[in-house]
Amino acid sequence: MKRMIRLAWDALFLSETPYAKMRERANPALYGLGLVVLIALAVALVGLVGTALEWATTPSMADIQSSVLEGMQEMDWYQEFESEEEFNKAFSQWYDMGWSVFPQLFGAPSLATAGARIIFLPLGLGFVWLLYGVVAHLFARMLGGQGDLGQTLGCTALAVAPQLLNLATLLPYVVIGGVVGTWTLLCRYTALKTCHRLNWSRALAATLLPYVAFGLLLSLFVCMGGALFGLIVGGMSQ
Repeated sequence: MKRMIRLAWDALFLSETPYAKMRERANPALYGLGLVVLIALAVALVGLVGTALEWATTPSMADIQSSVLEGMQEMDWYQEFESEEEFNKAFSQWYDMGWSVFPQLFGAPSLATAGARIIFLPLGLGFVWLLYGVVAHLFARMLGGQGDLGQTLGCTALAVAPQLLNLATLLPYVVIGGVVGTWTLLCRYTALKTCHRLNWSRALAATLLPYVAFGLLLSLFVCMGGALFGLIVGGMSQ
């Protein structure tokens, strides 16, 4: 486990050495899978601790909800409709519904959500790693790459290393922004360049073409969904 973390830490700084070591391993794909799961679990567990600390130092949402309601009830527009039973019923429903959704959307700590990440983060990172690795391997081979699929998956697993930056969320209220996505892209470039022994331009193309392919596929699904929705609406209106 320590060797995995050390290898990922070295890969984080874009050195080609850890990627070359991964390429020469006996079973790089399996080792890469273990690395992805290990990083995901570490990030999720640390995130849970950070969320618990943040939750413990955050004012009660119930108290905030009650205080906001009291303030709204003192407003002129509320007092104007307060005597109407329908208004009170509808307002109460929408107010409670809003407070069940909006706090989390705006960053309120949720222990349930943080706990669920222990399961869903390894699954999500694992799926993205596998999907990107397979597609990037196809493009790298088309561009003259020399690595096999197992080597590609092993090396691109090291590109998950920027997720280690999320360990900073152990501290309450710390948020890691888009730097992880940009850093991951740079690590993927280094992984494909090293694994397939490509020059910089072909490695860059192999890195970016999967994003282009995923974007085109998503656009196709959106267009097909829009066309299908139009046919259904058109059929119902006749």
